[in-house]
Amino acid sequence: MESLGADWRNFESRAIGTLYQTYIWCKAWLETVGQTRDVEACIVVLRDGHEQIHAILPLQRRRAWSITVLEWLGSPHASYGCGLYSPAFFPLAHGWMDANWPLVIQAAGHCDIVHLRDMPLALEGDSNPLAGLFNLRAPNRSYAMRLSPGFEAMCRAKRSSDDRRSARKKEAGLAKIGLLEFSLPGSKAELHNLLDTMFAQQERRLAERGVHGVFGPDEQRFIHRIAELQDEANPVLAPYNLKCNGKPLAIMLGGIHGGTYWALVSSLASGASRKYSPGDLALRKTIEACCLRGLNNLDFSAGSNRYKESWADDTIQLFNHISARSLAGFAVTTVIAARLALKRIVKETPALMALTNTIRRGLRGSRQG
Repeated sequence: MESLGADWRNFESRAIGTLYQTYIWCKAWLETVGQTRDVEACIVVLRDGHEQIHAILPLQRRRAWSITVLEWLGSPHASYGCGLYSPAFFPLAHGWMDANWPLVIQAAGHCDIVHLRDMPLALEGDSNPLAGLFNLRAPNRSYAMRLSPGFEAMCRAKRSSDDRRSARKKEAGLAKIGLLEFSLPGSKAELHNLLDTMFAQQERRLAERGVHGVFGPDEQRFIHRIAELQDEANPVLAPYNLKCNGKPLAIMLGGIHGGTYWALVSSLASGASRKYSPGDLALRKTIEACCLRGLNNLDFSAGSNRYKESWADDTIQLFNHISARSLAGFAVTTVIAARLALKRIVKETPALMALTNTIRRGLRGSRQG
């Protein structure tokens, strides 16, 4: 990756793709989570006869279940799995990939299974060049909204008058508690401290729902590594935060790439302030800030939530590709496919999802007892 770094960064600045295929994202992940998991990067680069790059497919190989798995670099910590494509090659890429996919696999090296997760049906409004590989619908959907300079008009179009009135009352209630501030960190030290606060808040918040181990030490080091690698004059990370009397009430961490704010992690402080919905206020202010900085889109990432559905213009269906490359891999692909299908059924069935959450909370109570 180091030898490709300059070309990769130059290419991504004009390529069609997402934050999760940028050089800084892949490098930071490989040096933290990937190192712990003994991942081998397999970056497939497509060049023309003049050595000009037309596509970068960031892949990785890792050992799991006693076999070798080929997958997107950064899996499972990337909301979207896809490649980077030059605008000139993109209209031709679908046909090229359909005809030459075996060559891509050969270039990546030996594997027992290929498991490419969370691939969107389209990229920037056109068909994903790898759509011909889709053979399994992913359990999650993603949500995105189109931004415009006029936040107030956009807010009126998205939220009812009753909802806006309620939001103003809750903001006034928060303001009575203390001084409200909404900002980005002003220094690298402040950024790292804010990230630590965010992870601590999120851990407590998820534990209330019976969910544990989402952001472990490796995942936290990964985000901190991006903070270390980024250009301070043009940072990738945008941790917008709402404070009351200097204490962070809600943090909205996103990444900026390609005119889009890519939502990554959000957190909420515990305490009485929750009755005033500081998370909703932080979200509205984050959307407004993205409008003011001239961004075109806000991607809410994977996972269904009411707030995403209420703001989003687009629902993005995600797909997987899973195939066996050896006899040993065949049995594993069958198990993975069945597990993903079951997970999708649970997520799409409200009663089953409610039961799952109840069981999680019950198990958490049992562990505490």
